[in-house]
Amino acid sequence: MKKYSKIIFRMGLTLLLSSACCAEAGAISLNFCQADSLLAARNHDLRSARLDITAAEGQLEQSSRYDNPTVSMMYNVQNPTNHRWLDPGRTGEVDIQVSQSLAIGGQHAEQIRQDAALLKASQSQLLVTERDLRGAVHVAMVDLYYQQLQAKVYDEEIASAEKILAAYREQTAKGNIAAMETRRVETMVYQLRKSRTDLLLAALALQTQLRQLLALPADEPVIVDIDETAAIAQASQLYLSLTTGKALSPDALPEMQLIGNQAEAARHTLRWEHSQSLPQLSVQGEYDKNGSIGHNFFAVGVSVAVPLWNHNRGNIRKAQAAIDQAAVDAERQRLALTQQRQADLDIIGEYLHQLAEPSPSLDADLGSMLHAAEQQFLSRHISLIEFVDLYGNYRDTMLARLDAKDKMLQAAERLKVVWGE
Repeated sequence: MKKYSKIIFRMGLTLLLSSACCAEAGAISLNFCQADSLLAARNHDLRSARLDITAAEGQLEQSSRYDNPTVSMMYNVQNPTNHRWLDPGRTGEVDIQVSQSLAIGGQHAEQIRQDAALLKASQSQLLVTERDLRGAVHVAMVDLYYQQLQAKVYDEEIASAEKILAAYREQTAKGNIAAMETRRVETMVYQLRKSRTDLLLAALALQTQLRQLLALPADEPVIVDIDETAAIAQASQLYLSLTTGKALSPDALPEMQLIGNQAEAARHTLRWEHSQSLPQLSVQGEYDKNGSIGHNFFAVGVSVAVPLWNHNRGNIRKAQAAIDQAAVDAERQRLALTQQRQADLDIIGEYLHQLAEPSPSLDADLGSMLHAAEQQFLSRHISLIEFVDLYGNYRDTMLARLDAKDKMLQAAERLKVVWGE
């Protein structure tokens, strides 16, 4: 049955990856839903966090058990009465002792409660790890998407500049255009290619990050599929919802639950350390076949380790400090979450305002301006300086708009992952 389950699981992952393949050979196209599925199934940190829960469950089960009794037995080697070796007779000596430790004052119960709180902390840590990794994947996907779009801006500009460069070289060879102007166009093409290469290297680093997070093959490029119009509309809706509606309390987030569970475990640790300052008790029983008191002697007793010199005060102070540290961590985490939330809201608000200022058709108008500048320059209706200035304005404006959308959607994804969609 397990074999068939593994086969079905592998077939599901294969279908998921095959559906993610785009028209480009060997490339994987990912949207947020597909990335979340791969993250849950393949990420090594999540798998390790789930094993931490299994370990915490095992620790809780183990702490629920009581200590095993100790049994010791003595058998005479030589009977001093008749000098027989290993004498099993009536005068032979057998001494059996049994000891069982007893927990008092929470020495056992508080350990169980501490491990139960640590189990809850492991479960909260899994939620935090899963959410942080999901946020990292979404932010990297948004950044990669817009870096790939920025590379297309350079591709379009390089293609146009190379067309002009080919025409200028031909005219320079005929003596119609000065070689200086052709060199200027060559340097512009070189600079564009250099900027595009730097951008592609940054995009490759993001692809490597995504492949590591999602455990994708190292030799397949990643292409991000985002519905930009829908994403911007969702970012705007999220901004209005979080700024005008009732905000979710930070205490409901898994980070705060994790700190709360750790604080609860620390409180039980403190109580357990107090219990360790109490006497350590154990019940004892003994059977002596031929003891000094008489034949077939039975006895019961209690062993007490008296806390005369060691009152466990150092460990108690340490446990109390852990409780105080948990309170400080909760205050710091609450402040950090609130400030990050406000920072992301400010980013979305600013860029929404910035993107709404120009005409909605600005991107298309800029593309038309690029082609018009190319024709005007080839026709010698504008100078080289004017041509370079138009190209620079086109590139700077397009890249600035893409960068604004990039930062805005990154902030929106952080908010959606942390504070809910």
